[in-house]
Amino acid sequence: MIHDGMKASAAAMRVGYESASQFSREFKRYFGVTPGEDAARMRTMQGS
Repeated sequence: MIHDGMKASAAAMRVGYESASQFSREFKRYFGVTPGEDAARMRTMQGS
């Protein structure tokens, strides 16, 4: 998502989810943060 400038909804479709909200829920359950929060964290780390 970071390198492609992809939104979570596009990433969800790319990996086979029909629902972006379901993807976000499962992502948060697994990683503890939303896809957007994770992307923001990664962008911050790249800028350091």
